[in-house]
Amino acid sequence: MAKEKAPKKAGKAPGLFAQFGEQVRFLKGADPKALPIGILVGIGVFIVISVVGAIISNFVFLGIVLWVILGIASGYLSSLLVLTRRANTAIFKKYESEPGRVSITVGTLTRRTYKGSNQPVAISPKTKDMVFRIVGPAGVVLMGEGAKTSTKALLEEERRKVQRVASGVAVHMFYSSQDGEGVPLVQLHKKVKQLKRTLNRAEISAVQNRLSALDTRFGMPIPKGIDPAKMRPSRRIQ
Repeated sequence: MAKEKAPKKAGKAPGLFAQFGEQVRFLKGADPKALPIGILVGIGVFIVISVVGAIISNFVFLGIVLWVILGIASGYLSSLLVLTRRANTAIFKKYESEPGRVSITVGTLTRRTYKGSNQPVAISPKTKDMVFRIVGPAGVVLMGEGAKTSTKALLEEERRKVQRVASGVAVHMFYSSQDGEGVPLVQLHKKVKQLKRTLNRAEISAVQNRLSALDTRFGMPIPKGIDPAKMRPSRRIQ
């Protein structure tokens, strides 16, 4: 009697090649130039490394083979890097006008050194502006989305709440707007990563625990229009 195949684990993350395939399919519609550019970059890197390696090894057969293998690996990784970066940029641009767009940046940052939730900690009932909060090496980062005037008050209110329970911790504020001001969504995670480190890992956990204990606004949903769990940038460039 043939053995039945074990069912696939639910929620299992796709493998490297599956993720690569998803990126290629997404880029075909979002950025048609990405795939040709990625292929050209990969081929270029392969040729340069192979030629330089052949010269360095004095055209010895074994040396050429080793450099060609290195060229193939380097070319593939270079191509993958280009496609990943362009896919991430395309995702940010696709959702730059959607409610809850900053949650994509939050998801990008909290997969590594930052802690926090992709749910907003504050939403204005009137303007629908919202604020997201993460804690990391730079301290507390508040990221608002909405028009500058209405979002500024919401950010200031959250800053005061943070400083009441985490006095002395640096608080940084950014906002992404639809009125031509603020930090564009595609640049927001880069701006946060450029902030100066002020906390170590233990301090990050301590501050996050304090803020989590204070925060009683759990379950605040992201407005319809975006699902950051499905459309998020690749972790490979973070």
